[in-house]
Amino acid sequence: MNIEERLEALTHSVELLAGMQIETEKRITRLAESVERLTDRGDQLQKHMATLADGMAQLTRIALDHDERISGLEGNQRRQ
Repeated sequence: MNIEERLEALTHSVELLAGMQIETEKRITRLAESVERLTDRGDQLQKHMATLADGMAQLTRIALDHDERISGLEGNQRRQ
């Protein structure tokens, strides 16, 4: 194999590697965009979960208050 053939082989290898690098960079960019979208979605879900947890806590307090009132009414009825 002479110098020209070696240079041609090296040039071909570098061109292949450059093409692979470009494709890899495109994939990394798409992956980064996907991660960003998932992070945003995760933040939204976390906010919704916090809202849901607050609502459930309020409903629990209401249910306990009603239970106390009902127990109080039932206790008053038994005394009469």
